[in-house]
Amino acid sequence: MKGHAMKRIVFIVVLALIAGSWGGNLWVYYNSQLPEPVFFKHYIEVENSPGYSFDLNYLENKSAKVKIQSIRIPELPNATVTPILVQNSYVHQNQGTMRTQIMDYDLLQPTFPEDGPLVIHRVEAVFDDNSTKELEIGEIRVYNDLLKGDSPIQSTSGGSSSENAGYTRVKFTKDTVITEISSAYLPGLGDRLTVILEAPSIKHLEQSEIQFGSETTHSGVPLSQIPFPLKFKKGDTASVTYKFDPLQNADAMAKSEVYRFLLRMELQLDNGKKAAYPIFVQSDPYLSQREVAAIVKSRRSGS
Repeated sequence: MKGHAMKRIVFIVVLALIAGSWGGNLWVYYNSQLPEPVFFKHYIEVENSPGYSFDLNYLENKSAKVKIQSIRIPELPNATVTPILVQNSYVHQNQGTMRTQIMDYDLLQPTFPEDGPLVIHRVEAVFDDNSTKELEIGEIRVYNDLLKGDSPIQSTSGGSSSENAGYTRVKFTKDTVITEISSAYLPGLGDRLTVILEAPSIKHLEQSEIQFGSETTHSGVPLSQIPFPLKFKKGDTASVTYKFDPLQNADAMAKSEVYRFLLRMELQLDNGKKAAYPIFVQSDPYLSQREVAAIVKSRRSGS
């Protein structure tokens, strides 16, 4: 009788352990799931011109019953979207990308405000059950006048590195004055972004250096110290180099920020006409599993 009772107790204990383990696994699984897909926070500037493109990155649960298949951007009827549904894979989530490209002028065109760029904060996510939902994506600024006028600049070389650095080298085809180099996102970046300009007329000023890759160093004058306006003769060259510094002590959502914007080089020609030349700047995050888990936790807590 005692042996029978002991077996019953052992059986109950084993059942309790199994139930506890199952319940624990269920709790861990539940807390590892996003309430809904989440787009990274983007800071994007593009021109409304064929060939301009940008990526919108998002996180989505692997086990989601319905998944994002594409997106619509109603404000950009002349854009096409190419979904890359699995860009990176994590334990419980996938990172997808919606590659968006501005298409021909023959298509229906966006409606632009009179006093500035078209600013977009949301997209319409289209799921595989044909349902839709608006999701925040940060900000896209679309310009309609960036390259109006004949640009007196030719790009001669350029490149980028995996360390969120890049450079553009240009040659002037006419006598030109650069009156400003700016972007809507420069003020918010502060010391996190370093931009330097190398040009013949400012070689006498104090130079800063940016390490570009393992073997190359670029020198130039920091953007904040350039004495605009700067004059250039036909045949002169110049180069702009940028580098993003890693975020320190930032939360995971901040580390997921995507920057794809234009340093706008404002130009004044001898004939009085104005033009602009865009320099592309980008910083793409690569999130660790720990950072993805932190984003999930943040979204689940509603913060």
